[in-house]
Amino acid sequence: MTSILLVEDAAALAELFAEAVRERCGVEVDVCVSVADIELFLARRSYDIALVDLSFPQEQASGLDALAEIHRTSPTTLLAIVTQGDSWVGSILRDAWDLLPIATVISKTAPLDYQIDMIRSVISHGSASVDPAIQTLLPAERNLERSPERFGRLIQHHGHAKVWSVLLDRDFDATYRNVATGTGLKLNTVKNYRSQLLSELRVHGLNDPSLREMQEFAWRCRAFLAPHVESALAQKV
Repeated sequence: MTSILLVEDAAALAELFAEAVRERCGVEVDVCVSVADIELFLARRSYDIALVDLSFPQEQASGLDALAEIHRTSPTTLLAIVTQGDSWVGSILRDAWDLLPIATVISKTAPLDYQIDMIRSVISHGSASVDPAIQTLLPAERNLERSPERFGRLIQHHGHAKVWSVLLDRDFDATYRNVATGTGLKLNTVKNYRSQLLSELRVHGLNDPSLREMQEFAWRCRAFLAPHVESALAQKV
């Protein structure tokens, strides 16, 4: 029997939706209401499909973190996004679309019958057309230049890793002076390091970004960037 992991923080809504999917698709559905608990679920069993929301306002993590964790732990699990489709999750949605093999994106605002049909398509065919209500938030085509491995090019030497390490702190006030102080680098060195990364940042859709824009990007995509930063810093220890 097909097994599905539903990752959704609204517990009551998640249980109702899970029950509808069980009854109408004839599948097993486990409900995970916290990104922090995904590791426990994946340790117990593997899943054929994961249905993942993008917004987890009570956690520091996002649906992108959840999707990345599931794909890293269980690469054969089909990934599907279920989202309200608010504009503020647009960046997270586009990152997931570019960086992970997303089978479909389902709108929570769609009628239940339509959502069930999309899930059935994923079960039967491995994918489904993106919900038209969500399509406007996605580019016409995936950015094939982007990949989880490509994040390694954002760290060309140890100095870059030091800069990213402070920018990965969401609460850090990302000014040049603060980055210089936090890394022990000279102010002009920080500016030069940013300039060195501009061409690679453009691959990720950042055109001449400020340090705060780089910080927002680093935090949003930390599941892909942080391992490269940690590896580069560890090599200098």
